[in-house]
Amino acid sequence: MKKKLLLAPLMAVVVACVFALSGCGSPTVEQLIREDLTAQLDEIKNNDESFLDGLNKVAGKEFKRVGIKTEEYVKSYLEDFDYKIENIVVDKDKGTATAEVTITCKSMNQIQGDFATKYQEKVAALDGSPSEDELYKMAGQVMLDVTKAAKPKDTKVTFKYSANEDNEWSADDSATTEMMNAMMG
Repeated sequence: MKKKLLLAPLMAVVVACVFALSGCGSPTVEQLIREDLTAQLDEIKNNDESFLDGLNKVAGKEFKRVGIKTEEYVKSYLEDFDYKIENIVVDKDKGTATAEVTITCKSMNQIQGDFATKYQEKVAALDGSPSEDELYKMAGQVMLDVTKAAKPKDTKVTFKYSANEDNEWSADDSATTEMMNAMMG
């Protein structure tokens, strides 16, 4: 089985996955899609080193600026990350397939909203004029705190696949959007 992996950033804390498969060999297309989804989503779930490296390249400077270690933040954000591959439907005649997956993760939108509220409260309660560096460090701690406190939620996503003329199956461009929507939820 020929397999390509394209890694996209997971927002400032989110990675979206794009999947590719080949329709050759004895496994069914359904099995190949399930195996590919499992490999990609396990990389996120298990805080795989290549996942952390990719995220560090995307957001490492921002985390460092606010005094957070990328790995610490990712572990906090993905603490309850999970997924369940529900249903895979393949239409070989049309060369299309869909995989319904339930993603369980913390909502980045909720975290950002909680951060804005908590950070404004902290700034308003300050006596004196903190330095810019102190404000950044305080922001980092508030971000870490609200992320740790966030509760995960389930989001159903549909990953679409299609086959090319060589019967190589790959996730459509919408896979990145679907993953981002689930994690922003």
